[in-house]
Amino acid sequence: MTALLAWGQLRRRPAGFAGLAAALLLAVAAVTTFGALLGAERGVPAAESRATGGPGVVLIAGAFGEITVLVAFFVALHTLGFALRHQYRDLALLRTVAATPRQVRRLLRAQTGLVVLAVAAPGGLLGTVTARAFLDGLRHRGLAAPHARIAGTAPVVLAATAVTLLVATAAATAAARRVTRPAPAAALTGSTGAAPRTGALRPVAAAAALAGGVLLLRLAATRPAAEVDKSAQATLLGSLVLLAAVALAGPPVVRLPALLLGAAVRAVAPGTGWLAAANQRGYAHRLTAAAVPVALLTGLATTMATMTATARHAALAAGAPDGATSATDVWLRQAELGLLAAFGAVATLTTLVGLTAERRRELALLRLVGATRPQVLRTVAAETALTCAVGLLLGALVTAAATAAFSTAALGTPLPVVPLGTCARTAAAAVLFTVPTTLATAAVALRGPAVAAATGAPA
Repeated sequence: MTALLAWGQLRRRPAGFAGLAAALLLAVAAVTTFGALLGAERGVPAAESRATGGPGVVLIAGAFGEITVLVAFFVALHTLGFALRHQYRDLALLRTVAATPRQVRRLLRAQTGLVVLAVAAPGGLLGTVTARAFLDGLRHRGLAAPHARIAGTAPVVLAATAVTLLVATAAATAAARRVTRPAPAAALTGSTGAAPRTGALRPVAAAAALAGGVLLLRLAATRPAAEVDKSAQATLLGSLVLLAAVALAGPPVVRLPALLLGAAVRAVAPGTGWLAAANQRGYAHRLTAAAVPVALLTGLATTMATMTATARHAALAAGAPDGATSATDVWLRQAELGLLAAFGAVATLTTLVGLTAERRRELALLRLVGATRPQVLRTVAAETALTCAVGLLLGALVTAAATAAFSTAALGTPLPVVPLGTCARTAAAAVLFTVPTTLATAAVALRGPAVAAATGAPA
């Protein structure tokens, strides 16, 4: 019975689970990729493995895997929350007709499990192709044995599916508290369960994440110059933990930058800017949910770019011939950045589309009080630009702290080599990615009569 209900919800609301499916597909692919690489040199003579340069395939796969898998599951947790929001009222209605919290949690776990099973095959195939392409790149650069190969990935795909299923179902259990915690009647009165009251656990978790991030950056800063790779991994992991601390802290962190940047928006566009800034102040949870993925995407990109530029400068200063060592590091970091950017893009896209689609009634009310369709779209564009600016600022602060630690280890100074052009292009790409996406979703939400949308009638 639970499986039938879960399948019915998936068929009824496929768009609501699209972001979750993309995140879980990437999670299966990431675990498959690095799991397959761990066994790539099995059977290769030890002398041949020792003859390769660099840290070796196992260490590279382990370093990539610990970062990428952590981001994958962070994004999966985020997208799972939006899958729950799309069916919040349906789940609340189930509770009013005598479904117990345990049954609701079981239903959500079944939904998540079905999504994992649906993406397991394509995720495993993507992971296998990526592992082979990555291994070819490692062999070409002399970082893997010539006879290393990817073979027999079926057990790895099964293990990747099991790991993803375990974490995803645990996340579903945690996410279910939003609909099972309040009384059934109270849950039914909320449309999406948005803006939940922050409990005592989140500030404690945010403080713990902040302390962990600071310790990791301290570890990165104290590595000797000869261990720049270890410093880079500690720096990247520390930046991820700091971004998790920002997400856990929630509205208290974003209110001040939103207030400062909102004043700038009001100065540039007094009418539209005032309404956009007021909306952001009134919906701090919504602002946090949208700004954190932008901070994740841009913060990781600028951190990686700045570390690469700093490492290259350190290699040249040490007299490396033509920067050869740095060129290999650059390639590895670019590959890692590509994987992380894919997860960040999924989180950002899912968040912006989900949050904007939920505002159909709110946007319709603006039209009913006299705002034209172009005016509403301009307001949404201003809000998105403000949200993007808040995310960029948060990402920049994390980048500054992380790269200062890395530069201390690599150059002996907390002032890193900042590639201004790359950082500017990253910020521009974030704006070009978020604003059109939000405007397109808002244009769809504005379709149809405003009265029907304001009363909650189907589009």
